[in-house]
This record gives sequence, structure tokens and C-alpha cells, in this order.
Amino acid sequence: MYRNSSTLLVYAAALALAACGATEADSAPSATESRAPAAARTAVPAPAASAEAVAAPASAAAAPASRARSAREAPAPTPAAVSRSEPASHDAAPAADPPVPAAAAPAAAPSDADAILRRASAAYDRVRSLEASFSQTLTVPLLDQTQHGHGKLYIRRPDHLLMKFSQPAGDVIDVDGKYAWIYYPSSDPKQVIRTDVANGAAQVDFQKQFLTNPTARFDATVTGTATVDGRSAWALTLVPKGESSYKRIRVWVDKRDALVRRFEITQENDSVRRIELSGLKINPTLPDSLFRFTPPPGAEIFQQ
Repeated sequence: MYRNSSTLLVYAAALALAACGATEADSAPSATESRAPAAARTAVPAPAASAEAVAAPASAAAAPASRARSAREAPAPTPAAVSRSEPASHDAAPAADPPVPAAAAPAAAPSDADAILRRASAAYDRVRSLEASFSQTLTVPLLDQTQHGHGKLYIRRPDHLLMKFSQPAGDVIDVDGKYAWIYYPSSDPKQVIRTDVANGAAQVDFQKQFLTNPTARFDATVTGTATVDGRSAWALTLVPKGESSYKRIRVWVDKRDALVRRFEITQENDSVRRIELSGLKINPTLPDSLFRFTPPPGAEIFQQ
């Protein structure tokens, strides 16, 4: 399914969201969030978005680019073990959690979305490497389907990324500083996709796509609070101010350390992709060998 693709990926969000499994009917209700005051939830119309090629599972790739349905505001369902909600009044922070390299600033006021974004951007600037478990969900309204995937994520900025999937088992996305490798044995065990990442280090850093100059690039509103990985977080909706390949992004910013542990992207065709991180380890030592990918014997490599 990748052989006719003219562009392997444009942003690392495409890398991070490419593989999914366990298709099910998209009928389960999503987790609720406590809502912010109406003044803080003023809807901002989404600008027209330009199309970008995104590596996706076969079921999603089969959907035509034109939208068959209106955008869904409710987030895609996520596994209960990693995504929970809490009312705004129940905001007790859990005990032990990974330290951030520098102390985070005091929490911003609930209605000050720009202040929360600036704090999140400053917090991520202090992250040089990251290790976490991830779960991801892709909801395709046109097919009335939801797909799930999960595994381990490793990032070493600026140009190394590894996603090892345990579901679908064996699928891997590996960026070793020179090449980005995508291998999905769950789809085609004899095909490997490779692309150069020279002069495109920012593409590897998918959180950087919405945390670089965020207040200049997005109209942001606070839409409520939620519990993510057992921690209280602000929920924000970001609408691109200029041309973009997506309609909007939702981010959940931790109230204590300002790190983003969940984000959700609504694409042009109304598909909704969500990634949630848990068990974050900030600035661990990640050796080059961790990111070394060796194509399996007999696999054909397609250069993009």
C-alpha cells in the first residue's frame, strides 16, 4: 500500500500515528471531561487545510480524501487503562512522577490558553530525550471504525525516534538520524519503507510541531480539564491561524510540570488521531544502538 506514495511523511505526527490495529466499530462513548466556562470555549472556525500525505493503515488509506461526514468534536475512544476523566473539582495530584529538568512556573489561570501554551513550550524546550509507553487511537468516520495501537516510544532530540509496537506486534517506526524506517510486518512482512531525514530534523520531533511558537501559530481556547496518566491537566483546542494539513489539534497540558501527555489531531477528512503517553521518563540516556534498524532478511526496501 506504500509503493505509490509520493511522500512518506511530512511531520513526525505522521510517523507517530501511522500504524494501528484491532479495528472495531466506532460506537463506544468517549471519556467525559469537565468543562471550562462558556466564555473560555468560544469556537474558532477552522481555516481551509491543505492536503498532506500521511502513512496510515490500509483501512484508513482506503477512505477517500473528501469528507463524508461533519467533524466529530468528541475525542476518539481510548483504552480505559490509560485514559480517564475527572471533574474539575477533583484535582488531587498523584505522588511520585518523573522530575522535569527545571522547576515549572506556577499554573496559569484556567481561561488563559496562551499562558498555558507558553508554559508547555518552555517545559518541552528542557526535554532532550524522552521514554514512555504510548497508546494511539485512529477513528475513521467514513468507515465507522476505530483502530488501536500501543507500545514503547523513545525520542532523542533532534533527530532520533523509535516507536516499537506491541500491538500490532512487531510493527516499528525508527528514525536513526539519517533515515526514517517504517516496517509493518502486520501488513506486509516483506516491505520496508525508507526515507532520508537530512535537513528535516524538525519532522522527527512531533511535539515540536505544535509547541514551537504556539501562540503565533494557533488560536487557542481552554475547553476543560481531565486526568491523563493519573495527573490533572488542562485541555486546550488549537486551531491553525494559517494554512495547515489538519483542522485542529487538542492538547492536554499537565498542571504541574506543563508537559503534554496526550494530543489529538483532526485531519482534513475528519479522521481523528490521538496519542497518549504514560510513564514518562525525562532526559534518560538513549544510546545510538537503540535506534539502529536492520531490515529483515528477504525484505524489499522502497526508498522515498
